Amino acid sequence: MDPRPDETFRREAVLRAGAAIFALLASVLVGVLVAGHIAQIDPSRISPVPAPVAGVPTPTPTPITDLGRDYLGSVVTVEAELPAEESLGTGWIFDSRGDVVTNAHVIACHSAIRITDRLNHTHVAVVIKFDATTDIALLRPTGTLTGSPIPIDTSKLATAPLSVIALASSRATGHSDMTAETLVGLNDDVPLSTPSDECASELPPPVYNDMLHLQGESIFEGNSGGPVLDSAGEVVGIMTLASPTAPDSYAIPISRVLPTLSAWARAG
Repeated sequence: MDPRPDETFRREAVLRAGAAIFALLASVLVGVLVAGHIAQIDPSRISPVPAPVAGVPTPTPTPITDLGRDYLGSVVTVEAELPAEESLGTGWIFDSRGDVVTNAHVIACHSAIRITDRLNHTHVAVVIKFDATTDIALLRPTGTLTGSPIPIDTSKLATAPLSVIALASSRATGHSDMTAETLVGLNDDVPLSTPSDECASELPPPVYNDMLHLQGESIFEGNSGGPVLDSAGEVVGIMTLASPTAPDSYAIPISRVLPTLSAWARAG
């Protein structure tokens, strides 16, 4: 019998064994190189990635319009009897005593003030104090209003743009009680032409300083005094001015006047 087939078989077996040894050495070498590379990374700087928890949905932020609706019950109509007409504006419940914040120009030169809540209950109100320079006023109704105080963002706004929502008395505006706006400026100065009449001393100054600049849906005269809420449902401003020809409006930063309003409420 020809011995070459056995020799061929032995040679193939040797080659196969050599290939296996080479593969094993190569894998060890790769392992050493990889291990050496990993050793250069500081494990203390690696944060483990948590495994997803089955059946637990990701929380969805509450839409700002839903937050606005939650506090419409705390928005009121402010009616001021003036010498020759009636002034209508918006107010909102400031504290647990039912004190109401609005603009000073809404109640300027009044002879009587009434506040009507969301359930159409009307109460006579007195002015705790007002300041024409900053255009804020704090009113106290003689009865109990429906609604609770609206939370306030006490920090000073630092960034824009910001999505906000303006709440109003639809009875005062004749339009929607909630409008979506974008806060585009934080420190705008807005000049006004101050009317000359016998109540000029109680009217706002010719220039409003450091106002929040809003753009979006139309704002009307009856919006004056209404709260501007951020995406957390907290008051960041008091709606005060609106352009008659452009989608621009302006609000007083609540952080600027909050110490004054709080002092008035305590003293009253």
